[in-house]
Amino acid sequence: MDDPRKERELAKQVACLVVALMIAALVAPFALAQEQAPRLGVVDMAKVLEGYTEFQASDAEYKQFLRDRQGQLQQRMSVRLLRDDELKEYQNLTSVVAPTDDQKRRLEELRALAEKRENELNGLSRLPDPTPEEKQRLTELQAVADKADEEISGLQQRLADEINQRNKELSEKLNQKIEAALAAVAREKRVDYILSKDAVLYGGRDLTDEVLAKLNPSA
Repeated sequence: MDDPRKERELAKQVACLVVALMIAALVAPFALAQEQAPRLGVVDMAKVLEGYTEFQASDAEYKQFLRDRQGQLQQRMSVRLLRDDELKEYQNLTSVVAPTDDQKRRLEELRALAEKRENELNGLSRLPDPTPEEKQRLTELQAVADKADEEISGLQQRLADEINQRNKELSEKLNQKIEAALAAVAREKRVDYILSKDAVLYGGRDLTDEVLAKLNPSA
């Protein structure tokens, strides 16, 4: 570069750049020290759910509720080929808390009758060339089966709606209580965020026991 003025201008620009970099190097650590990192808490949610007494009680109640509803459906399906009068008798007998020996015997008779008709329907349906009498009997049994299937389908939908509603109510109730406990612990321990422990690879203050103490105050 032959022009002395251009050389001096370039040297001046380089000097300014070096000074700027030096200032940045001095200021950056100070700025980072002033900016406090977010305080992080972690919670083992599996341990919380396992130790949360109300959740365990609700979970047991919900599972029993499911078993009861599934039992209702299976019971109806097991006797789908009973006629209306027989089905009514069967349902009345199953509602008896302490059935007598005669009532128990009658229940078994009705179950056996329903099973016998199922076997008969299956056998008639497989006949390659049924007689007129067999065709008539097949039509009768199929009509009972079709009516029962329609009723069972409606029962399935009602039970599914009932199960979904119960699950939603329990989930919302427990989630609200868990979220309230998390928020209270976060305020008390002065943390900015609480994450699930299994989502954090490193760091974070474990607040699982503190959250459980909020959820089980009488424990």
